[in-house]
Amino acid sequence: MKKKRKFGLSTQVNIIFTIITLITSLLFVIIFQHTVQNYAKNQANAHLDEYHKNVTYSYNNNVKLPITNYYTVLVYRYDEGRRVIIQNNQTFLVDEGFFIGVIQDFEDGYLTNKFDKKYYDIGDGQVYSLEPYTFFISYSDPTNNKSDIIITIFDGVYAKNFQEPIGNFIRIGFVSIIVLGNAIILLWSSIVVQRIKKLKNEVESLSGYNYQPTIVADGSDEITDLTIAIDKMREEIVQNEAVKTEMLQNISHDIKTPIAVISSYAEAIKDGITDVSDLDIIIKQSEILNRKVRQLLEWNKLEYIKDKSDFIEVSLKDIITNVANNHKYRGEIDIILDLDDSTYLAIVDNIYSMVNNIVENALRYAVNEIVIVLKDKKLTIFNDGEPISDQFLTGTFKPYEKGHKGQFGLGMTIVQRTVKAFGLELTIENLPNGVIFIIEPGQ
Repeated sequence: MKKKRKFGLSTQVNIIFTIITLITSLLFVIIFQHTVQNYAKNQANAHLDEYHKNVTYSYNNNVKLPITNYYTVLVYRYDEGRRVIIQNNQTFLVDEGFFIGVIQDFEDGYLTNKFDKKYYDIGDGQVYSLEPYTFFISYSDPTNNKSDIIITIFDGVYAKNFQEPIGNFIRIGFVSIIVLGNAIILLWSSIVVQRIKKLKNEVESLSGYNYQPTIVADGSDEITDLTIAIDKMREEIVQNEAVKTEMLQNISHDIKTPIAVISSYAEAIKDGITDVSDLDIIIKQSEILNRKVRQLLEWNKLEYIKDKSDFIEVSLKDIITNVANNHKYRGEIDIILDLDDSTYLAIVDNIYSMVNNIVENALRYAVNEIVIVLKDKKLTIFNDGEPISDQFLTGTFKPYEKGHKGQFGLGMTIVQRTVKAFGLELTIENLPNGVIFIIEPGQ
């Protein structure tokens, strides 16, 4: 049963974008509002300072006090041992009696002429919270502490009016960012999702068309790279299937031939048509059949070399000596060895198969000798046969590919895959007097 998706990719992207935007917006708003508040407060205080100077100047020069919607101006005069209010423009409600205590503190030197604090009036035993007062207090004549006292009071409206448009602009801006951002993300993610769905449908249809249709890549992003990679994989699958099909046909033919020979000679011996000496033919065909089966098993074992923890330091000297001894009496070919104690990090059976297949191939083409040299992990196997075709000098072989003296069969393909599996490199060179195979650790 197909599991139902809770959220599609586009929805997930939008949710993530919204969450990130909200978090960053919240942090930004907190920081920005704090900054704006401090700036507004400084601006308001500067404005209050300037306004207080104008009030003091106007009062000393008998000019009518300026009136605004933001400030209340109180003037207290010393009369018969106490301060009494003589002027009050009263633009907003202020507790005049509250400032009698403030004036006393000012005259006693406990206050500077400028401060910002929240005050509480304790009257009838109840605590009344008054709005914070920001005010300037000074003598009308700074040189005379018996002159009138002028207090300019600010109720915070100026700062509030200064901040409010900025706050509204920020809110509108962030709402716009979230709305427009989500719209853009939704459009973009929809396009991406459609491309992914298209790629998914093409991949799903590959098996139905035997991996033949080409997957077309559009764009120049990571999805395009993925599309190209999938199409490359498709091509490799097609090539591997073709190789497997060809291999199956060739293996069937290779196995069928010795089986047919063995069967026919066995029947002939049974019926008394041929001599018992023809058993040698059956034995030879059995050996051929055994070798082909062994190669097929070796090929199959290479598919399972994945875990490097199974690798050990393999003594090449022991393996090469063993292979040479097994082929010592095959024909008139001399096998000459010059070996040091080099090792490869690999699996014994696979390295034996690799060396044995190269030697068997060399025996098919050598005229007089095969020379095997091992020095400092560099293994060279030389035979004095005919030069090899240029197409095989790269060390790339396909199963049962035609060589200059028939097919290579599986042997050289096994060599090629073994070298790759253990991080080695295979090089083939034509020399004036023969062909040399070179195997050494990769760079």
